Amino acid sequence: MNWTTLYINGKSGFDKEVLRNLEHSGFDFLHGTSLESGVCLYWVDEKAKLRDFKMAIGSKTIFKYRLQFYTTVEDMIEAQPALNEPTSIPEMEEHL
Repeated sequence: MNWTTLYINGKSGFDKEVLRNLEHSGFDFLHGTSLESGVCLYWVDEKAKLRDFKMAIGSKTIFKYRLQFYTTVEDMIEAQPALNEPTSIPEMEEHL
C-alpha cells in the first residue's frame, strides 16, 4: 500500500476531535504531526478518495472547525492569507 499526504487546517482544537473520529470510523490512516499553527498531517492510502476521508471525519466536525484539506504544502501555503501585507485603509476612513 502506498501512502499519500493530506494536510488539514482549521480553527484551534480540531486535531483531537478529528483523530477521535478517524479512529472510530475504521478508515485506514497514519497520524502525522499536529503543529501549533493549526495544521495536522495525515497519511492515507493513495487509492482512498478525499470524500471518504471527509466522511470518516464527519460533517459536523468539518463545519465546526472550518476544516480545509490540502494535498500539497504548496497548495496550503498559497491558500493562507499573507500575514505580512499591510492592510489598506478605505478612503473614507482616511478622511476621518
